[in-house]
Amino acid sequence: MKRFIVALLAVAMAAGFALSASAADVKFGGSYYVMGATANDWQLSKNGNGSADDRTTASFFAQRLRVGTQFKVAEGLTLTTQFDALEGRWGQFGRYQNEEMSRGTAGGWNGADGANDSKNISFDRAYVDFAIPYGKIRVGRGPTSNWGTSFANQDADADEIVLTGYFGNFTAEFKIEKAYESVGDGVTWGTRHSQADGDNDRYHISGVYKFTGGSTGLKIFYNRNAQTTYAAPSAAGDRGYKREYWAIQPYVQATLGPVFVEAELNYNTGRAYDYEDNGVMGSDRNLKGMNAYLHAKVDAGPAYFGALYAYVSGQDPKSKTFNSGSDGGKAWNQNNLILWGYYSNKWAGMLGGGNGALYGQTGYDYIAMTNAHELKVYAGYNPTSKWNIQGSVAYAVADKTCPSNVITTAANRATYDYVDHKYGTEADLTASYKIFDNLTYTLGFGYLWAGDYFKGTNKNANVDDTYLLLNKLDLTF
Repeated sequence: MKRFIVALLAVAMAAGFALSASAADVKFGGSYYVMGATANDWQLSKNGNGSADDRTTASFFAQRLRVGTQFKVAEGLTLTTQFDALEGRWGQFGRYQNEEMSRGTAGGWNGADGANDSKNISFDRAYVDFAIPYGKIRVGRGPTSNWGTSFANQDADADEIVLTGYFGNFTAEFKIEKAYESVGDGVTWGTRHSQADGDNDRYHISGVYKFTGGSTGLKIFYNRNAQTTYAAPSAAGDRGYKREYWAIQPYVQATLGPVFVEAELNYNTGRAYDYEDNGVMGSDRNLKGMNAYLHAKVDAGPAYFGALYAYVSGQDPKSKTFNSGSDGGKAWNQNNLILWGYYSNKWAGMLGGGNGALYGQTGYDYIAMTNAHELKVYAGYNPTSKWNIQGSVAYAVADKTCPSNVITTAANRATYDYVDHKYGTEADLTASYKIFDNLTYTLGFGYLWAGDYFKGTNKNANVDDTYLLLNKLDLTF
């Protein structure tokens, strides 16, 4: 341990001398949150899946530390990094001290992730920005999937090269992203393989015009995903498929006196399944999808009120066209406490899974809005500059009864033909107080009158309502 401490101090001193010698300016920023919540009857099933009592209640604390660092190496040249640390539920990381310690027995590890402390830190970003005439170039792993309004934003990262140009009030950007690289992944390429590689590449071109009180922009996005072209060949010699699609994404934001309005549209079109040996494993299938968002807010002194409409297309069970409407995004800040709520669904688990309902986006560490229409109204009041109280009511229905992430087959169509469209009605009440300018404490209560969409694959199920009690401490720096 002594050697480790000495080595650590030596590294810190060397880093300090290096920074002093290079005269680099260093800026830190980030956030830290701790959330405690109780989610009642989160499975939304009431003796519906065969168990004696399948109503579940989850109580937990969770946290995340995010630190971003910017090194200004020279004028017009910066290095930016970002990492997340200790992201998880309390009690999942580190050693615990038990009664056996008094007998000389070492404590064990808490949780499934406890045995690997390297999971406590995740470096997400490292990129260089350098200025060029009329713009800048970015190279490295940086932020992606954030565009226009906060709707459909993912707060994701990608390996990318970005060229940005500034021309007065107009900004143009061209971005190349490598989502997956097949070289070195152990793939044995077949002699009949017709693709140059098995990569997943993405390209963005966008323009934003800023005007007094707002901005408007358009992005065109192209994705070529050939990861599945090297699928193991079938007896008939199939070599898999690729996926290609385009997205057209306009948006506008404007402040007109006390009124703020914003809107965004994302339309996708292309090929979902382009088979190399068509007819061996399946037929080619087209892709289309859309999501849209409209929001208006009115400030009236210390009070405010607003409304929003959000839509994400779902899969038509009778259509051979594959739906891909993206989703509402985990970084969308107009979400609810329960329905597609980022923090509650991330840490409490998937809402309404007790009856086999497919809700939101499965296979991720969050639940985003998919296959839905949502209408929400809200109003708030700021008694002082430190206090905020807000109430809201949201009503949501499914666009299609067959969820977007279900491949359309005859069996799936039969399974979901009876499902009702209603997700339900949610009422939320939150109150927040700024302890310091950078430290906010929030209390929240949400209640969901769950609809029969959550019957899922059990048409005889009894769907239960749920409520969520939440308290959260947010620090920004």
